[in-house]
Amino acid sequence: MLTSIEDLSSQLSDALAQLDGLRTLHEVSKAVHASLDLTATMDAVVHGVTKASGFEVAVVNVLQPGGDFAVVSVDGTEDIRRSLLGTTTTHANWDELFAKAEQWGSLYFVDHNNDMPDAMITWTSDALPVPADPGGWHPEDMLFAPLTSPTGELVGILSVDLPTDGRRPGPVQREMLELFAQHASMAVHHARLHHELAESRARLHHAATHDPLTGLANRSLLRAFTDELAGRSEGEVGVMVIDLDRFKAVNDAGGHDAGDEVLRTAATRMAALVRPDDLLARTGGDEFVLVATGEGVDEMLRATAERMHRALAEPIETRSGPYQVGASIGHAYGACCTDFAQLASAADADMYRTKQRHRAKRAWVA
Repeated sequence: MLTSIEDLSSQLSDALAQLDGLRTLHEVSKAVHASLDLTATMDAVVHGVTKASGFEVAVVNVLQPGGDFAVVSVDGTEDIRRSLLGTTTTHANWDELFAKAEQWGSLYFVDHNNDMPDAMITWTSDALPVPADPGGWHPEDMLFAPLTSPTGELVGILSVDLPTDGRRPGPVQREMLELFAQHASMAVHHARLHHELAESRARLHHAATHDPLTGLANRSLLRAFTDELAGRSEGEVGVMVIDLDRFKAVNDAGGHDAGDEVLRTAATRMAALVRPDDLLARTGGDEFVLVATGEGVDEMLRATAERMHRALAEPIETRSGPYQVGASIGHAYGACCTDFAQLASAADADMYRTKQRHRAKRAWVA
């Protein structure tokens, strides 16, 4: 059987197109493995799709933490990007749409004769003519490639529109879309794993540097903060020691649950009075330390101490009833190069003098 020159030329053209598509797919594969930034990777995917699959528009929806799907990447005209980028659709909308679709392998084709879900946000070309034959692409036809996780969960949707030849895709185009969808699924999976790992590391770091009861800094973070201050050569550093009064009576009367409630409330009240760049830490059962830096630290600590006295003197409501504790506060300050241990010791001594005065006053009143 003889093959015409025209047939050979067509076969060669198809083979070159497939080769070019595979090159583009290889570039997308490298982008997926080189980056953990989901948006950048999805941009590479949709650009690759429009370059290699014979469609002028490609869109990726990705599942969001709240359960909806959001358009995170669009390749097409600026008008299409403005219309679709950032729009959201519910999982139920996609389920309804896929139920109406004709399945082409792993792809879903929705014929223009099917009604769209009311809440579905779509874009339709005004320039694409209505085809005269069934094999043509109607302006309201749609083709989707679901993106699934290794466990089969739907995590995104790749959709295409405006075929360059004006026709429904053939087997080669469909297979190319399926390959791009697999790479997009891999990118979403990698990004989710990276996000979960980052969150896990953040939780572990927070647990290692913060008090689990009050959420304030712990001794470890306080030590790191003061070590960093030791390297500064300018400004002042101040240390405030806050010790709750009558806290033992809370534990004796209401138990440790009541004591925990008092500590949490007291910590919240004090944290509200601390500047963003200063550090408030819980260093013991009912003892807290504030480290402040900058100019005029002595005056600032005195003013903060007064506000804390007033805040902590207010009754604290617990499940076992109200308690009134108050606080003894001492402080010391010096240049940034001053040894922190010396400042902490001086502030601690100042706090004990205050506590003795409070005890003497209560004994005199009694």
